[in-house]
Amino acid sequence: MEKAWLPELLRALELDVRELPFLWDADFYFGPLNDFGENTYVLGEINVSSVYPFPDAALQPLPEAVRESLQP
Repeated sequence: MEKAWLPELLRALELDVRELPFLWDADFYFGPLNDFGENTYVLGEINVSSVYPFPDAALQPLPEAVRESLQP
């Protein structure tokens, strides 16, 4: 998701990564197999509310990231 899908989303929506919410997630479902028999994925939804950092270790850097983003 971070290496292929996210950069394409940013390009398509003409966004900078800094414009994304601090906490968000996306749900994907299995799509049809590709020509090589490998899984593909279909976007189900993007969530920006009621999102909890996972794993728990992801919670610690959040306040620091928010504080840094508010610095002029």
